[in-house]
Amino acid sequence: MPGAHIRSQTALTHLALAALLFIAATALAAAGDWQHAVAQESRHAVAITLGGAHTCALLDSSAIKCWGDNEHGETNAPSGRFNAVGAGMHYSCGLRETGEVECWGGNWVGQTDASPGRFRTLSVGGWHSCGLRETGEVECWGDHFGGQTDAPPGRFRAVSAGAEHSCGLRKTGEVECWGSSWEGRTDAPSGPFSAVSAGAYHSCGLRKTGEVECWGSNREGQTDAPPGRFHAVSAGGSHTCGLHKSGAVKCWGYNENGQTAAPVGRFRTVSAGLSHSCGLRETGAIECWGYQFDGQTQPPAGKYRSVSAADVPAWLRQPADFSSGQIVARRLAGGRLEAAWLPAASGELILPQQRYFPANAELNRWLRSDPIAVNGVEIGRINARLRADGRVEFAFTPTGGDRILPPLRFFPADTRADHWLHSTKIELSESVRQPAAQSTNAANRPTISSTSLRLSATVSSGM
Repeated sequence: MPGAHIRSQTALTHLALAALLFIAATALAAAGDWQHAVAQESRHAVAITLGGAHTCALLDSSAIKCWGDNEHGETNAPSGRFNAVGAGMHYSCGLRETGEVECWGGNWVGQTDASPGRFRTLSVGGWHSCGLRETGEVECWGDHFGGQTDAPPGRFRAVSAGAEHSCGLRKTGEVECWGSSWEGRTDAPSGPFSAVSAGAYHSCGLRKTGEVECWGSNREGQTDAPPGRFHAVSAGGSHTCGLHKSGAVKCWGYNENGQTAAPVGRFRTVSAGLSHSCGLRETGAIECWGYQFDGQTQPPAGKYRSVSAADVPAWLRQPADFSSGQIVARRLAGGRLEAAWLPAASGELILPQQRYFPANAELNRWLRSDPIAVNGVEIGRINARLRADGRVEFAFTPTGGDRILPPLRFFPADTRADHWLHSTKIELSESVRQPAAQSTNAANRPTISSTSLRLSATVSSGM
């Protein structure tokens, strides 16, 4: 069944959302800031995705109904008849009865720019989506940071978009995954499967015998599938849910928010999100459990055919310690540099929306990024300027403080593309060491103005 789709016991494990890369469009402003560069094949299949605190479902009338967070228009579903729907990170997509895909909501990395033409199935991931063409070929669009949109050639029976990876089910029953292989999430075991679901840092497949087999990260027990025979499986953030042959839903893995505490009774489908889950009863009613943040577990009354769960990862809702960190940067194709902040305490890379340093910058003129903030707490900006020898010099200016120049702060002119380098550690002032805790209710939810991802293995020890 199409799938994709946190929290761990430590800040490091919150990297389970590292997939959710926030890249915006680029343009240089006169002000001198760095500017935005910015499953199973079935009519009733559930699209499992990651993302912003909302849920979408397909009514019996073939219309789409979404609820929960609507900050970017992700619950403003278009009218008309659809065969499938999926909820991603602040966006949603639906498969029309004509076979065309239509998406709505945020579009920072092209996640709503669905490929034209007809598709047979649709799977919505974190910030990318994949569709199965009528020819059996897979086509993906959106975020490409981990290579998750580079679908291999050939014919597939099903496809599932995860965080920074995707998985497909070949006609032979073999599972093939592509994209980021961190913690083994793309290392699918051999042998025939009948369905596959790509989650955040793990994946699961349904054997033809009905047993569930999972691979990838097991920090919270999300790959420890219980014995027994299942009709379907859905890999979420740090938990997994399966539809047992008896019709009961069984979930395993991380359960801080009750996302594995499935209600008793019989279901027709199940969808595991990041920290909540939803199931479709045999009566057509939807029942959700787990984290309640923006109303995503409160479905409106009605008779539905499928449901897709998505919600904000836990690490975006919790205060963090920013007492120290490093500037990291890499060169992109075309010569621009991309910069980010790496807090020492969490190991999560923070990307401000405006973070691109142009290749044709004016010599010795300091440019600055957007403010870097998490949970509504602004900690400062990254600064950079082009030197006469072609190197780029980086610095960090804490909010309300003076510019800090770390010893290792020069980015070489001849560094190869996509190779992350980082500065020496920068100690911040007391004013940003212990940000105040933020309210997380719907009315006072902190603004999310930056996002995290896991640094790739190509990070070097200095600039």
